[in-house]
Amino acid sequence: MIIIYPTSLSATLDATAETFFHQKPLPSHLQEDIAKMIISRQCQSGVNSGFFIPFAAESEAKVKLYTGEELKTTLARTHILMIEAVRILKLLALESHAITQSIHLADQRMKKMCYRNFCTKGECKALTIAYLRYLILDGTGNSTEQINIHLTNLTGQRDGRGKWGAFPFFYTVLALSESDDPLAVQELQYALPACKKQQAQSWPADSVSIRRHEIIAKVLTKS
Repeated sequence: MIIIYPTSLSATLDATAETFFHQKPLPSHLQEDIAKMIISRQCQSGVNSGFFIPFAAESEAKVKLYTGEELKTTLARTHILMIEAVRILKLLALESHAITQSIHLADQRMKKMCYRNFCTKGECKALTIAYLRYLILDGTGNSTEQINIHLTNLTGQRDGRGKWGAFPFFYTVLALSESDDPLAVQELQYALPACKKQQAQSWPADSVSIRRHEIIAKVLTKS
C-alpha cells in the first residue's frame, strides 16, 4: 500500500489515517518521511499561519472526510486539511521541535474557530467532529473539558433515529469509537440500532463503503 503521495497531501493523510485505523505498523523512517512531508506544506507565518497548503496537483481534487463525505466550502476544505494533518502528526508520536511547533501553530488557529466549542452550522458540523477526534488524542487530560462540551452538545443533536440530525453519521460514529469517555460510550449505545440497520444492508465494494462497513463492525464489536 502506498502511503506517501508526492503530489497530494490529502491522499498522504488519508492513506496514513487508514494505516492507523487498521493498527498496522509504520517503519520509523516512513513515519519521519510522512511528518516531514506534512510539515513542509504548512504556512509558518503570515495571515495563513498554521494552515496546510495542498499541492497544485490537488486543486481540482474533491476533499472528503475519512468516511467519504465530500466537503464543498472553502472554509471546510481548508480546515479539515489542517485538523487531519496535526492529528496525524500526533498519531506519529515523534519527538521533534518541528512537529511540536507545527501542532502549536495549528492549535492557535483552531482555538479561534467556532468548531472549537461545537458548531451546528453547515459544514462546521463535520469540522466539529474532526476537532473532537483531534481532542481525543490528547493524553494529558488538558482537553477533557472540551471533549465533554462536544459530547454533551452532541447528545442534544439526537434525532431519535440513532443519528444526530445533519451531523455526518459514519464520521461521528468513528469519532465516538475512538474514545472511552462515558459520554462517548453513551452516544454509541444510542447509535447501536442505526449501526445494526446499516450492517444488515447490502454493501457495495467501493472503498468508501468498505471503510464505513469496517467502522460499523468495529462499533458493534466494541459494544
